[in-house]
Amino acid sequence: MMKIARITIGMVLVASQAWAADLKATLKKAEAGDAASQYQLAERYAEADGVDQDYQTALKWARLAADQGNAKAQYRMASILFLGSAGESRQPEALQLFRKSAAGLEKLAEEGDADARAKLGILCARGIGVEKDAERAAKLFAQAADAGVVKAQLDLAGAYLLGNGVGRNPTTAGEWFTKAAEAGHGQAQVQLGMLCIQGTGREQDIAQGMEWLGKAATHRNPEFSKQAKNLLTRLKESPPKRGPDMKALRARAQKGELKAQLELAQRHEIGAGVPVNVGAVRQWLKAATAQGSSAAAHRLGGILMLGRAGKKEPAVAVRYWKLAAELGYGGAQVDYAVACAKGDGLEKNLSEAYYWSLIARRGNTSEEQERNLRALQGVITSGLEPEEILSGLTRSRSWKAPPDEKARLLWVKAHFGDAAAQLELGKSLSESRPSEALKWLELAAKAKANGATAAVRNVAEKLTKQEVDQVQTAVKAFKPLK
Repeated sequence: MMKIARITIGMVLVASQAWAADLKATLKKAEAGDAASQYQLAERYAEADGVDQDYQTALKWARLAADQGNAKAQYRMASILFLGSAGESRQPEALQLFRKSAAGLEKLAEEGDADARAKLGILCARGIGVEKDAERAAKLFAQAADAGVVKAQLDLAGAYLLGNGVGRNPTTAGEWFTKAAEAGHGQAQVQLGMLCIQGTGREQDIAQGMEWLGKAATHRNPEFSKQAKNLLTRLKESPPKRGPDMKALRARAQKGELKAQLELAQRHEIGAGVPVNVGAVRQWLKAATAQGSSAAAHRLGGILMLGRAGKKEPAVAVRYWKLAAELGYGGAQVDYAVACAKGDGLEKNLSEAYYWSLIARRGNTSEEQERNLRALQGVITSGLEPEEILSGLTRSRSWKAPPDEKARLLWVKAHFGDAAAQLELGKSLSESRPSEALKWLELAAKAKANGATAAVRNVAEKLTKQEVDQVQTAVKAFKPLK
């Protein structure tokens, strides 16, 4: 153990000596008038990179390099003046310098300068000297972060944490905070510590969070050090509360507890106590749907329609919406009606859109929802014949939500391709909704369910040839949920 300790101390001393030699060489070049070296010194003293933070010294070197046209030095000088880090804030002069630096940073960024890309990203995020563009800023941060620019890693993490220019993802934010924290950035250490303590985008780990805050408290940057020390003091006075036991929650979900499945899906979607994981969101929403949760089916449909589980899957999304609509979920009835009207994920069908908009209006809707539904119906009916409108009105009066859990599960199993459930569901609808009944009976007959063929004949006799043809089209288009 003593030998290992000696080796470690020796490595630290060698690294420290190399750092001191590098600083000395940079200082020599800077004093000789080399603008790049002057800029490097300005960065080191501003960021407390291997030296104690000293904004006056940073400003001195930044000004010398800026006067030689160094765009990155102009940016650094502007930053110091804007914040008043070296004394009184001089924002008008700072803004002028920021704008002056933009053209040079653009050129350097195009040439592949990662540091310039990181600084240009800040200007894009704030709209100074360039057009405000959060998405471009995030892309510039990503390019610089991949190249190893620590400040860009911090800024990219912040973009993911807040959803600025990229989709909000606290787990990805934590990954970039970790890279910057391990590289020694004090602010990243503070942020990572709080993510660990709060369980944001990851499982809660209070001990690890306190450890990161402890590292930040010894940072040479007094601002980060002070922030970390204040947080440590507050956390010791009021210890953080432990969140729910994620292991126990998973166990309950795996045993089939609906409430646990829905909670896990939500937690994985927002990164509350667990990593953001769209695959897990889909898994648990599907499991909850299989137990008859219309809210889960509607939510999963929305995720698939928007592509939040990877690529967009509109054809699958509308099938989940259709199931949720049949289970009586008002939001799904509206979304399915709109999908039918627009042809999103299925063939455009104004008759079906009108039918479901009528059913949605029968639910508990707010005044605003009622207005929106009326407007939707107005658009839909303009493309329908009078007899189609009458048919929709007649059909909608026969629709009823499943009365109990057994009936709900019958609908769910039928949509998931269970032939026995399709047969039973078809029989239960034969009097009230013969067209819908025939669809399910035809599907059961295709799967060779006992008694399905005879049931098909009985129901088909009640329908016109046109209605039977429409059912056949629906049967061909049917795909079980997955």
